[in-house]
Amino acid sequence: MEKGKIKELIKISLDELKDTNDMDFELTEETVLLGENAVMDSFDFVSFVATLEEKIADEFNKSVTLVSEKAFSKKYSPFKTMDRIADYVIELLNEAE
Repeated sequence: MEKGKIKELIKISLDELKDTNDMDFELTEETVLLGENAVMDSFDFVSFVATLEEKIADEFNKSVTLVSEKAFSKKYSPFKTMDRIADYVIELLNEAE
């Protein structure tokens, strides 16, 4: 899987969320997306995940469920930063093969 493409989908999904909800934050590799000092609240996170899952399905022709017991049972949240989400998406896509 191409991590760069997945990060692009994450960025597009976050940009759409920012536009829809009139949010203002700078997106960098270190931007905290979920957890302490996050740029989103839980409602924004749900919208982001739904958008991202849709974009992943369109791009890779595979359905993934990002929020699951598996995700929340990990030692470190796969949703904290863009990089962690990208790694987690790659993991899920590889499992879906």
